[in-house]
Amino acid sequence: MTLQTIAIDDEAPALAVIAAHAAKTPFVQLLATFVSPTEALAWLQHNPVDLIFSDIQMPDLYGTEFMRLAKSSGAMFVFVTAYPQYAVEGFQLQALDYLLKPVELPRFIEACNRALQQKQTQSGQQRSIFVKDGHDWVRIHIADIEFIRSDTNLLFIHHAGSVAVTRMTIGRLLELLPAGEFVRVHKSYSVALQAVKKIERHQLTVVGGALIPVARSYREAVERLLLG
Repeated sequence: MTLQTIAIDDEAPALAVIAAHAAKTPFVQLLATFVSPTEALAWLQHNPVDLIFSDIQMPDLYGTEFMRLAKSSGAMFVFVTAYPQYAVEGFQLQALDYLLKPVELPRFIEACNRALQQKQTQSGQQRSIFVKDGHDWVRIHIADIEFIRSDTNLLFIHHAGSVAVTRMTIGRLLELLPAGEFVRVHKSYSVALQAVKKIERHQLTVVGGALIPVARSYREAVERLLLG
């Protein structure tokens, strides 16, 4: 599944950054860029898209106003701006994400992964995310994830008998995964609730037989989620 996107910003260098990031993200297709939000509105009347990256402070039309006018398109919105004070209004409008300039590639990919999951949910497809493993991109089906282990700045994602290794914090990854389906059990471990096969005092056994330590500070929350 591919995300069809456009980007709007009155500054060409900002559009160039989005275009460069999109070119490096295999499941994103940037169809067009616009320096004028009014031109983007006219284009959207004849061209459906999944996701719109929009600046906020633009001379003709603020990004928040543009979002209100373009809501009928059904597209998801990610605001890209240098001004954090607009975040509250953006989320009140139900923007999917809010990226601060200069936009770094990992944050861009996070926003796109959120959009991909939402599109998959709406279409009834199996939810998945893409992560960078070495020089390759790996699609991981969320239902296949058994547990996640963190080691310094690397994450080891165990899924369907395989392991993907990527540079990301465990907290960042959990923000991308569905709330209520994963639980942190240790500063270095998180497990999928559906993968837990056995609960012991200080550890869990998950699908495949791996033993996952449970830290004392997480034990109460783990038992509450797993045992009700």
